Amino acid sequence: MSVRHLNNDSTKIDKTEALRYLGYKNKKIDEETDKLLNESIAELQEISELKYVYEIFDIKKENNSINFENIINIKSNDLCNLFKHCDKSAIMAATIGFEAEKRIKYYSVSNLSKAVVFDACATSCIEALCDIAEAEIKAIAAEENCNITFRYSPGYGDVPISHQNEILSALNAQKLIGLTASDYSILIPKKSVTAFIGFDKSNKIHKKSCLNCNLFGNCRFQGRSKTCDK
Repeated sequence: MSVRHLNNDSTKIDKTEALRYLGYKNKKIDEETDKLLNESIAELQEISELKYVYEIFDIKKENNSINFENIINIKSNDLCNLFKHCDKSAIMAATIGFEAEKRIKYYSVSNLSKAVVFDACATSCIEALCDIAEAEIKAIAAEENCNITFRYSPGYGDVPISHQNEILSALNAQKLIGLTASDYSILIPKKSVTAFIGFDKSNKIHKKSCLNCNLFGNCRFQGRSKTCDK
């Protein structure tokens, strides 16, 4: 199992990506929004607690179910299709901590415009952190002559979100990175992600896009994000 606690300047918050979450698509940004973006990015780089953990599991597929070493068993056509050429999968969890969530709540009362912008920047921040973890996992897969699939999170497609607590338990995420889930399987803190990443022996290049998403045609982020974890 690998655990990382990164310095706050280890991730580059993508300003363009934050703008996509805000709904800016080829539109000129106004001066006030640009100011709020810069302020929010600076705050996040100061207060975020960047942590992630992952572990590599052998997997077995049978009857549209995937078994992760008898620790987690998930019935999912989508995940089975994605992992068609995989005998291993990484399971990862990442979070930027509670302070970002507290700041969003504070601004939602004191400055709603800032709250919306800050939320978009925080989403961009957790995506950047996931990209770092994914790159590390990709390097491990390459040593085994495998490519990797894109990240696939519980609650996406036909993978039940109810598996969150099993994932966190398997990774000892509460102790290692302070990540838990509510009774309704919502991650706490909210700016967090869990995901599966398959080790693909066919070396197929997997590109996640709106076109292969079950929410295609019914998603407010459609076409706005390079990765869409809903």
